[in-house]
Amino acid sequence: MKPINDFIVRIPKKFKDEVSFNGTTLKLVSKFNEFEHRHNYAEIIGCPKQFDSVGKTLYFHHHVVMEQRYDIGEDLYMVTYDPDGGYGNHAIAIEDEAGDITMLGDWCFVAPPPPAKEETTDSGIVLSIEEKPELEGELLHMPEGSEWIGAESGDMVGYRKNSEYEMELKDGSKVYRMRLSEIVYAKEA
Repeated sequence: MKPINDFIVRIPKKFKDEVSFNGTTLKLVSKFNEFEHRHNYAEIIGCPKQFDSVGKTLYFHHHVVMEQRYDIGEDLYMVTYDPDGGYGNHAIAIEDEAGDITMLGDWCFVAPPPPAKEETTDSGIVLSIEEKPELEGELLHMPEGSEWIGAESGDMVGYRKNSEYEMELKDGSKVYRMRLSEIVYAKEA
């Protein structure tokens, strides 16, 4: 299958409905939090002609599994792609077999800040209340040709409130995906 402008991925299950716990697999009722349990990556079955990515992994926006219009049947889903980015681009990144990630359009990956810890006594009394983390993280991946923002991979960057949308990568790690326009500064070393 050779799509003209978009990607086609195979998603056997739209939601993660199993959890491993203590060597046992448990069924998860995902309907109470579909957003958190939806799949956000899948194997590429077809891609635009400028890519040679069939068989690789595509990371995509949650709308792909949440909205019926992207379901094209037989576990296949269309993922819209716009090389210029914007709200019409649901294709976020491609990961190859070696684990190398190529960002698409205007998307980037930022590492979430480490979780703040509460101080407690041995008896459980809270001594300090967990503060909200700063809206900062390490820029992990950005699209080629994006040096104009004044940051590069490895830099600490600040981003706009509510742009920190968490995604799980294939290796289980968590990242924030956001558009380059949501990065507001890069910290100087």
